[in-house]
Amino acid sequence: MSDGPEQPLVPVSLESIFEALPIGIAFVDAGKRIMMMNAAFHRSLDLPPNGIPPGTPVEQAVRASALRGVYGPGDPEAQVAAVMAPDRTQTGRLRRRTFQGRSFDLYNTPLPDGGYIVSAIETTALIAARTEAEGALAQTTTALATLRVGLAAFRANGTLLFSNPRFAELFGIPSDRIIPGLSFQALLERLEAHDEFAGADGRAFLDAQRRADRTVPSAMRRILASGQVVDVVSDPLPDGGWTITVADISRLAQAENEARRRAQLLDSILDAVPHGICVYGADRRVSLFNPTYTRVMAGAPVAVGDHMDDIVRRRAESGEFGAGNAATIFAQQMAYDTARPQIRRRRRPDGTAIDVRTAPLPDGGHISVVTDVTALTQAEDELSRRAGEMAVMLASIPHGVLLWGADRRLIASNAIAADLLGHPPGLLTPGRTDMELLAHMVARREWGEQSEAVAEGLLTRDRGISLAGQFVRANGRVLDMRSDPTPGGGWVTTYTDVTDIRESEEALRRAKEAAEAANQAKSRFLATMSHELRTPLNAVIGFSEALLRQKAAPNPADVAEFAQQINDSGRQLLAQINIVLDVARIESGRFELASDKVDLARLFRTVLRQAQALVHNPSVVVDFDIQQPLPLLLCDERRMQQALVQVLTNAIKFSDRTGKVAVNVAVAPNGELAITITDTGIGMHPDELDRVFEPFIQLDSSLSRRYQGAGLGLYIAKAMVVGHGGTIALRSTPGAGTTAEIRLPPDRLQH
Repeated sequence: MSDGPEQPLVPVSLESIFEALPIGIAFVDAGKRIMMMNAAFHRSLDLPPNGIPPGTPVEQAVRASALRGVYGPGDPEAQVAAVMAPDRTQTGRLRRRTFQGRSFDLYNTPLPDGGYIVSAIETTALIAARTEAEGALAQTTTALATLRVGLAAFRANGTLLFSNPRFAELFGIPSDRIIPGLSFQALLERLEAHDEFAGADGRAFLDAQRRADRTVPSAMRRILASGQVVDVVSDPLPDGGWTITVADISRLAQAENEARRRAQLLDSILDAVPHGICVYGADRRVSLFNPTYTRVMAGAPVAVGDHMDDIVRRRAESGEFGAGNAATIFAQQMAYDTARPQIRRRRRPDGTAIDVRTAPLPDGGHISVVTDVTALTQAEDELSRRAGEMAVMLASIPHGVLLWGADRRLIASNAIAADLLGHPPGLLTPGRTDMELLAHMVARREWGEQSEAVAEGLLTRDRGISLAGQFVRANGRVLDMRSDPTPGGGWVTTYTDVTDIRESEEALRRAKEAAEAANQAKSRFLATMSHELRTPLNAVIGFSEALLRQKAAPNPADVAEFAQQINDSGRQLLAQINIVLDVARIESGRFELASDKVDLARLFRTVLRQAQALVHNPSVVVDFDIQQPLPLLLCDERRMQQALVQVLTNAIKFSDRTGKVAVNVAVAPNGELAITITDTGIGMHPDELDRVFEPFIQLDSSLSRRYQGAGLGLYIAKAMVVGHGGTIALRSTPGAGTTAEIRLPPDRLQH
């Protein structure tokens, strides 16, 4: 303490001091677990050291003590409730009396982190002393009536007027040796003859009694050989005599000694606690402060007797409370109400951070406790910095992250998680349960008809086992989901948008299938083309050999017929070769178009003639419905004719012998040229309509013998139409024929 000279410190460990303290001390953390308990506290519970291991919940320890009778007779659960009820954030006191007759006062001291310290001070002797004192008071009252108190009265001349047996007993001489009329000097001589007064203390007591001025009250204390402590009090009487009262105060003296010892112990504790403590009296002056206060508040000294106004004004002027006008700062600091508990944190000029707590005292004063929390604030700043970095990282990564606690409540998430999952703003807030989030997803039917089942499976799943999977949201977004356990029983869920990756994989799959189909189509094309080329070549070779056999005397009729067959086969062969060359030009990008002004009626007459010549199916009727008059068509006449021939040839070729082909040519309301060619042929399935425009495709290879061709006609036709800025599309039903519709843009027409 600061009100006496400092004693040299002996280097001992805090643990040994803690265990050696005769006062029971227990430390309870913010989770209401007993983290430390010294031997004295265990003894107060009649338990061996370490009888309550660190980490034991307070309620569990209290219940065990109640069942052992530590709190006396009564309902143990009611006793547990009574012990657990007080607000541990406030100082307080609780008294318990064990079944062994011992009594303890339990003092509660809150700590900054939410825990508290419980001090167990045995009050058995104090209570006994108080009880004894009360009994002594009663005895004194009785003694006054019955003269049971050691009492003697002397006349003015010093002779004994009367005494009671208790007086002789406490002086240690037989009562029959103290008789009325005996002089006080003779009484002292008789006392001096006893061994009780043979020592220096005894002689000093007797000498003091001889010299005492009996006209004024006086008192002396004496410790008898038996250990009894007696107070010898002399009081004057009106007549010049006096009385001597002898009282046995052994228990009271013991209680006083115990109180002094406890006060010294409290001083030791105040000197040892790591918090600065400064006590102000009701007059707002410093009455006490410990060494830790001086150390924590280095540079801002105080002294016992300093007034609070002077201290605050001095510190305001020195910048202790920060920069600013000293008078304003003084007023702000003095405005704090010390009549109720306060807590605030500030940084001192030397850079240290302190927590300042004030609490009122019963006498009208207050206590100020300062704690150096520099290390704590540095740790908080570092934690805040790391949390900020973590938040930036979570906000920057392209993955949605949800962190869950062991109680299945959300701890943290990033913004992209809400976006990926389609959650509304404010849903992914800490404290939400996984049940709430899954309920929102079920309400949106994120898993379709299986939403309830999927949500139920996730709610009952053991999150201590990693989980990985992929699901498609209702909006078509494809997410990779992974759940991994975290220490403490929680887990972290991550989501990754793999929509583009899946689409790319699907595109690659389709491209692979298309490439395989194209490869197969080319193989079929080569087989078909070899057949298409071999047929006219066989005709050329066969008829030419027949002519060679007649070269000596040729038959003019045969020559004309065979020459015509050779010519037709050659033209057919040339047409097939031209088709292959056209495909090569289309695929190489060397496809060029002329710009001719074409009469549409003439164009379609030519197209019909060429198509009928190629197909040789005279039983199929071709009807033309051509709007008159038609404008001129700006196009490459040969290429457009080639495209129309391919489409019309297909219509005639795939029609039955009694079939019919209808051709309609008109200008549409939007100005386009609309050409429709409808047949009554075998038709196609709707899923096959796009494939017929691919090169080397014949939808049914079994038809290759019945319907000749390399599978390039519609591919070339589409390339020609698209090259003119137009479109070509098919509508078809199996067994009900096909309609081909060609549309050319208005800028291709010249009115």
